[in-house]
Amino acid sequence: MKNEAKFRNWKNTKFASVAWILAILVLVIAVVLNMIAARLDFSWDVSPNQKYSLTRTTEEYLDKLDAEGVTVDFYFLAEMEDLEKDTESLTLYRALKAYEDHDCIHMIDFDPNTNEEMMEKINGDNAFRLSTGDMIFVCGEKKRRLPGNSMYQVHTDEDGNQTGEDFSGENLITGTIKAVVDDFTPVIYFLTGHGEKPLDQYTSFSNNLTNYNYTAKELNLSTADRVPEDAAMVLVAAPKKDIAGDEKDKLDAYLDEGGNISLMMSPNGGSFAYTNLEAVMQDYGFYMDYDRVYETDASYHISGDNTTIQCELNELDSDSEAADLTSALVGEGLYTFMPESRSFRYDSDGGKFTIVPMITTYDSAVGEPYGGVSDDPEEIDGSMMLAAYSQSNGRSESKMAVFGNAEFIDDTHVTDETVIVPVYLFLSVISWMYGSDVDMGIASKTDSMDEISLQEQSFAQGLIVVLTVIPLAIMAVGVGIWIKRRNS
Repeated sequence: MKNEAKFRNWKNTKFASVAWILAILVLVIAVVLNMIAARLDFSWDVSPNQKYSLTRTTEEYLDKLDAEGVTVDFYFLAEMEDLEKDTESLTLYRALKAYEDHDCIHMIDFDPNTNEEMMEKINGDNAFRLSTGDMIFVCGEKKRRLPGNSMYQVHTDEDGNQTGEDFSGENLITGTIKAVVDDFTPVIYFLTGHGEKPLDQYTSFSNNLTNYNYTAKELNLSTADRVPEDAAMVLVAAPKKDIAGDEKDKLDAYLDEGGNISLMMSPNGGSFAYTNLEAVMQDYGFYMDYDRVYETDASYHISGDNTTIQCELNELDSDSEAADLTSALVGEGLYTFMPESRSFRYDSDGGKFTIVPMITTYDSAVGEPYGGVSDDPEEIDGSMMLAAYSQSNGRSESKMAVFGNAEFIDDTHVTDETVIVPVYLFLSVISWMYGSDVDMGIASKTDSMDEISLQEQSFAQGLIVVLTVIPLAIMAVGVGIWIKRRNS
């Protein structure tokens, strides 16, 4: 019996030693593999939606550029070392590293607050308003900016608590790379030939368009065959007379293909009608008043100027396609002023159009007759619409925006603090009408945050038992059985 017990003890010791040796070997191998992977900067994306890897769309496009010998300078206005330490930006960091692995991408990361030489190199003409985290892409003579704050879309609940976020950076980055490689910049065409101010009186606004990846040019439809294909929008700013019939036909052809137009119709005291322009407006449900709006309440207008009036900026429905047009400005708590303006009315025509007022007057405003051909013009009072947008639901989703004034974007007024809201509203309208980003069709990658709501103390205590006490009890029983068998 003694020899048999000795044999059992020796056998148990042998098996225990082998188990310990195997465990140590597994640990050593894991450490060595980890060191090799770190040395080679190798990682394996095991996330459910591959959020730490580039999609096949991006990889195939970058491989194509690699094969063609194309090079894009990718300036990242932050240091990658700092980004790597930020766990909340891990998806972006991994994406940037994956872009950098391609020969076509020349990544330059730097601190914009200390590297003045690099900032001068990429923005010496101050064309862009740059912030930490922004990106600049350069290919040949083409240069584009991508805001760093556009990489993620955060989702919150009704109480403002973050419930998750989507990483949309890959679609934006790859699209911007394609835009600079293809040398494509959408154009805002300022219509001319009807007494409008020349483009050189809108230089500040035109320069600001560069910051949004647009450019500005003039367009005379009396000599042009058609609206150019690179048009993001046609802008009609304070014409002194109506457009001709053949010009309307060319505009209609452009709009029928899903084009966009903005009519900024400053008050005009001339005794004539904008017959053709009104016909274009009515195709989007708008009707123009021949008036000039002023404010009867002194607290709602600039001192000594009752036509520069305080208005209401309408917050759009959260489920509206264009909700972002006014939401950001409403949240800033800024006062909305409009200089001398005319008013508009609209008719949705049974859902043929999607029309939403953006800027309206207070009830104390009055629209006095001004210009037009009516023999008996009537004064208008109460709340009036000074700016709105419309989307034609049956015209390839073509969009129109109307403003009762155009002077707020000229060089004389654009820097005036009183018009900051309509200026930025109009820039948002342009982006809504025609996004300057090239859409590569890459879906956003979701990083949802799960949570458990423990509403009752008894439930919380039960959960603690299930998650801690029971596993510890099972472990104790297992250890007891092992000790008993070892000493038997």
